[in-house]
Amino acid sequence: MKIRFLLLGTSLSLIPQTINAQCVATQDCATLGYTETSCSGGKGVKCPFGNKWACFKSDSEFCNEYGFTLSCTDANQTGGTGKACNGKYNICKCAANFTWNADTKSCEANTANCVIGALYYSDGTCSNDYISSKKLLGIVIYEKSASQNGWVMTHKLVATNIKWSTEFVDISGLTNITSESKLTDIQASCTNTDKITAQGNSSKYPAAWAAKNYKEGGKTWCLPSGGLLRNALDNSANFTKFNAAVYKIQASAGTSAATILGNVSGGYRLVWSSSEYSRSYAWNFGANTSGSFYMNYNYKNYDPSNHVVRPVLAF
Repeated sequence: MKIRFLLLGTSLSLIPQTINAQCVATQDCATLGYTETSCSGGKGVKCPFGNKWACFKSDSEFCNEYGFTLSCTDANQTGGTGKACNGKYNICKCAANFTWNADTKSCEANTANCVIGALYYSDGTCSNDYISSKKLLGIVIYEKSASQNGWVMTHKLVATNIKWSTEFVDISGLTNITSESKLTDIQASCTNTDKITAQGNSSKYPAAWAAKNYKEGGKTWCLPSGGLLRNALDNSANFTKFNAAVYKIQASAGTSAATILGNVSGGYRLVWSSSEYSRSYAWNFGANTSGSFYMNYNYKNYDPSNHVVRPVLAF
């Protein structure tokens, strides 16, 4: 009997220790997620241990939290992909010739068709054909790569009979390029243009300002660099592709749509670049009616009767 009582006493002595080891639910409202002082319209649950509330999220708040924020009605978007949440999507479908970019959450134009000589439109697409229902901006003269911008030149003359400048000074920030072989500044068109226009107003630097003030398609246009002109036009294959594109536009849209390089009775066209040769000279590209073309440099205030501006834009 003594042994039985001893064992019973031992087992009972363990009961308080077992109870003390059990988990007890917290009564802290904030820890339990009750953090609001009140809920709009009383839409929520009050903490049973205090005066804080856990509020219900609106449909838009709930959907936004999980990334459903896109209406998919922007240009070049044709609706959403998958199920909608409160009428919004997290991925949009793209129109033909556009691809979804998950980083920017937008439909971006494919550039696979933007080869030299292709026609470039305001929606960022390119085609070998003239499409009257789209806004034509120009002709591709340099193809886009993973490391470099592509470039488009206007299919028409934006300014004619124009001087590069009316003063002879070294432009701050520009490097004088003293030989054609050193015209490698292909990507510098817009940086050059900004430096020139910062030097003076349109009365002093009319060519650069004519390019900068050109706003077709809501794009940023620039005076082409000497390197870009040399690569794009002082090259038999590329020059032929450019002129073929101009002829194509003329055939489809009429002769008023474009002026061919060199299409001047008894004369030639000199396309100004944004690259300096020296404080007195600037580079240009020339083409004449006999079919010859070349890079050259002329006085910045040279008789402008044959000097023109054809702006470029990056894509």
